[in-house]
Amino acid sequence: MGKTIRMYLSSDSSEGLVTLELSNRTIKATIFPRPLLKDFYALDESSRPGVYILHGVSSEENDKSRLYIGEGDPVSERLKTHEIKKEFWTEAFVFTSKDEYLTKTQIKFIESKLIDCMKEANRVEWDNVQSSSVPTISRSDRDEAQEFLDTVYLLIQALRLNFFEKLSLAPTAPKPDEDVFEYRIKTAVGKMAIRDGKYVLLSGSTVIKEDRKSSTTTMQEHKEKLITDGALVQDDEHEELLKVVRDIPYSSSSSAATIVCGGHAAGPKEWKINGRSLKEIEDAY
Repeated sequence: MGKTIRMYLSSDSSEGLVTLELSNRTIKATIFPRPLLKDFYALDESSRPGVYILHGVSSEENDKSRLYIGEGDPVSERLKTHEIKKEFWTEAFVFTSKDEYLTKTQIKFIESKLIDCMKEANRVEWDNVQSSSVPTISRSDRDEAQEFLDTVYLLIQALRLNFFEKLSLAPTAPKPDEDVFEYRIKTAVGKMAIRDGKYVLLSGSTVIKEDRKSSTTTMQEHKEKLITDGALVQDDEHEELLKVVRDIPYSSSSSAATIVCGGHAAGPKEWKINGRSLKEIEDAY
């Protein structure tokens, strides 16, 4: 079943203050760059309880995404503190309830779950030093908070941000009618399916262990994370290969191809099925 998300731009530019609302849900997301923090203070949402995500990069030398997740009642009081004490962030995502019905316990619960999910996904660096702790909460309050949390995840996904997406998923065998593309290079055989708008490198694929010269530091770190995550293990039959044992989703076919060959790759040309490349198939539509 589809869902309707309303987006409102406060100015003529998409770089300004933006609000998102999901139909039939009481949550509202407000997104803005750091220079517009004072504009956010002028909104009713700033005086409500809620959770927020501060996003930026670690440093000028290290452009990795960095997050801080917090809560406030109201959120404006905490953001005023972060304006002074936290320099890394360049944009904020604030989530509040339109009916103003969120208890302190509920927002602490939501904050804790977001922090745990961020760390489990292991896609970004985090500025949260202390470990999160789930507060004692009644069943009814937990259910309401979980609905709020699910909406936060949905809105983040709608913005094409992968902060909370797991690096790998439990393996799912291809369906009989599912198209499975292959990318063969040396002794490695990658297999990929397109699922829910993602290019999924399938369990059972093999990838080249040694990185090529075209491999970047980011690519190498991503491979190391997949090894730590348990998605890549040493192949039993070939010393030069790693085996994929969990499904690995990517936002582009080139990213999926990159992990197979250990360097830059043009996914649309490399992934093939029945002798036809992904590019040929897409161009035919």
